[in-house]
Amino acid sequence: MMRASLSSEAVPPAERFDWWYGKKSASPISTTLHSDFTDDFPVRVDHVDLGATTLTTMAYPAAEVRRTAQHIRRGDPDSLQVSLTLQGHSGFEQCGRNVRFGAGNLLLYDSSSPFAGWMRRLDGSGAPNAPTRSIVATLPRHLLPFPAERLATLLARPMSAEEGFGALLSHFMRQVTDDVGQFGDGDGASARLSHTLVDLVGHLAAQHLDRERELPPESRRRTLLLRVQSHIRRHLRDPALNPESIAAAHHISTRYLHRLFQEQGLTVSSWIRQLRLERCRRALAHPALASVPVGAIAARWGFTRPAVFTRAFRAAYGVTPSDVRAHALATGYAWSHPTAVR
Repeated sequence: MMRASLSSEAVPPAERFDWWYGKKSASPISTTLHSDFTDDFPVRVDHVDLGATTLTTMAYPAAEVRRTAQHIRRGDPDSLQVSLTLQGHSGFEQCGRNVRFGAGNLLLYDSSSPFAGWMRRLDGSGAPNAPTRSIVATLPRHLLPFPAERLATLLARPMSAEEGFGALLSHFMRQVTDDVGQFGDGDGASARLSHTLVDLVGHLAAQHLDRERELPPESRRRTLLLRVQSHIRRHLRDPALNPESIAAAHHISTRYLHRLFQEQGLTVSSWIRQLRLERCRRALAHPALASVPVGAIAARWGFTRPAVFTRAFRAAYGVTPSDVRAHALATGYAWSHPTAVR
């Protein structure tokens, strides 16, 4: 797994636009670049190389990019890109479609057809102190089990990143780019993440093409596991969350549910307990929650028996819940993750 960051911070402000223009021109999916902020064009790029696929987070001032037939003739990796807009307004044109959309949307486009795109800040002023932000996933088009002409019907059509497989894909892209280290390191971790990315993009495409039956069985199984895990995260606070309710919500048997987790070296109950304990740990380490009783925090995350919670917490972290809180108060440690106070 390769991680790399690129920043214009060390480049003189007047040279930043030309510096980034050169990077874009020399990339495998080369483009031209235009911006009204050529006098100072701060750029930040974080790149995660998963082998067959990549995820790239980009932040820069308002800009327009264009890939022409001439660019394609010079070199084309035959890639599919999935862009997730995080901040700003976007516009895109490819295959005769011209669309505009904002944050919370996904867009598919490919490297083999000319395209043009732009990004602006929310109020349209494009001030460089409020950069546009996006995550772009890149994968070989041949990894998806759909012919190019069928995928072409989905290009330059905004898709919601807040429901269905769009929500799963969006969550995955954010998780990996925020902290790829949490998934391990080495070729094995890269391969698993790459497979997951392809699975989710494939299911997003299949959902909109109404072709989910054409996906490989192993892809459907891996994606079902992701859906189940997303369901568990959303219902962690519910003390009644258990394998039976989870299986019923996904119209599968509890036996098949257990098999999905066993294939990953996990059990359903232990995974739920692990997530709940981590939410409790974050809350206990947050100064804003110092006055909330330990038992109340435990109950908030589905632990109805204080003694059971304390034993499980000590087994997981080697200290008691009170120890974590005391250490946080003594050192002024504040957990910054937004879920800590929810």
